[in-house]
Amino acid sequence: MLAAGTSSRMGRENKMLLEYDKVPLVTHCCLQALQFLADFSLSNNETGTLIVVTGYRRRSVEKALAPCKLFVEDTDAPIRMLIVNNPNYRNGQFTSTKVGVKEVAEGSSFFISLADMPLISAEHYAKLVPMLQGHDAVRPFIKNNEDRVPGHPVLHSFNLKEKIIQYPDNWTVSKILKSYDVSEPLFDDPSWSQDIDLPQDYQNLRG
Repeated sequence: MLAAGTSSRMGRENKMLLEYDKVPLVTHCCLQALQFLADFSLSNNETGTLIVVTGYRRRSVEKALAPCKLFVEDTDAPIRMLIVNNPNYRNGQFTSTKVGVKEVAEGSSFFISLADMPLISAEHYAKLVPMLQGHDAVRPFIKNNEDRVPGHPVLHSFNLKEKIIQYPDNWTVSKILKSYDVSEPLFDDPSWSQDIDLPQDYQNLRG
């Protein structure tokens, strides 16, 4: 879960701390991911880990994750949450991606998720899991008239871990995936691509 950016287009606000569903945005997004992991872990008898990458105003963001820690403590599911800091967060999102991916456990497939997409639920994660079989990654796309808009989260097989880490900091995951076998399911649900970048995005969400 990438939560390290500077929110530069939001003005003075750190969008990670904007309220959504009575909690900070980063809290809500992480709770949805944890709910998916809990359900998946209980059903498959596997341990799941939420890796949260912080950077900008890290102390405030990490403080906001207190309800997520309580979720992990209270559930019977074999899950955990790991918070890692990216000191180079100002050098772009891919630096945070690499910091998080380095922590992926041996042999585990993994999602790359964004903590500014509040409409992504536990069910969204679950829909992608069976689609990974036989592919290197699964990336949701959304119908937008005649266009196809890429969305998040993106599910990756473990073999992409080292591939992602080895690229320079000015790279992107989208560029990397062009060289691999990626399933691209098409959905009508705009939640897959609705993020919060501008103040108007947040107002539209609340409205």
